[in-house]
Amino acid sequence: MLSRTFIHLPGVGQATERKLWKAGVASWQDYLSREELLPAARRGLVARGLAASEERLAAGDAEWFAQSLPAAESWRLASHFMARAAYVDIETTGLGETSHITAIALYDGERARTYVHGVNLEAFADDIRAFDLLVTFNGRCFDAPIIERELKIRLPSAHVDLRHVLKSVGLRGGLKSCEKQLRLDREELDGVDGYFAVLLWHEYETTGDPAALETLLAYNVADVLSLPHLLVHAYNEKLAATPFAAARLPEPAPGENPHTADPALIGRLKARYGLYGR
Repeated sequence: MLSRTFIHLPGVGQATERKLWKAGVASWQDYLSREELLPAARRGLVARGLAASEERLAAGDAEWFAQSLPAAESWRLASHFMARAAYVDIETTGLGETSHITAIALYDGERARTYVHGVNLEAFADDIRAFDLLVTFNGRCFDAPIIERELKIRLPSAHVDLRHVLKSVGLRGGLKSCEKQLRLDREELDGVDGYFAVLLWHEYETTGDPAALETLLAYNVADVLSLPHLLVHAYNEKLAATPFAAARLPEPAPGENPHTADPALIGRLKARYGLYGR
């Protein structure tokens, strides 16, 4: 979709882009023989913008496109940069100025990695450098600024926040709600939420029970394993509103969670804190 995109060019808005598509301009190359579709005053700017686009795409410069595209159109980045995407989610001790990250999960589409406060959290700063595209759910408001503040790093500016993209295609609510609407199953972690993740960390800190940490990490990874499925769904739904609906992305393969939740521990904590039915 990115190579069919014109909305990132100077002087090109949604109406102009759709006009080009309707006229049969399905790619940057197509436009070169149809320059008359735009006013003469804009042609030079658009031609230079397309030359820069081809150069930046060949260089794999996701950041350049992220800065050029309207934020609402960030989903288009998936067509060329999904193979270099990092799906990221964090857990914290809660909200407020004194809270801190307890765990980070990073999924690259094949393998999930976890980073734990006091163990290997700082290693995330090195590993994230290998990726060009960041994919989160509500990460622009929550995960990304917290990571950048605590680890003192700069995350990829090419960022697809699925909360907003999914809302635009009719999937509303939190991450778990969106998963349920797409029939994605969390099995033994069904019903475990961010508040429960805080309790799991507290249990681990106060008792040293490795099952509490293992369950927390299993939950954290479950948050990122669903993101490729949600991204593909959102991308294909957005694509359906263009003339290029046939160029759908295939459904990604299910990811493997390297951590295992302890259902007995989950049951005990729910009973202790009166969370049955939550």
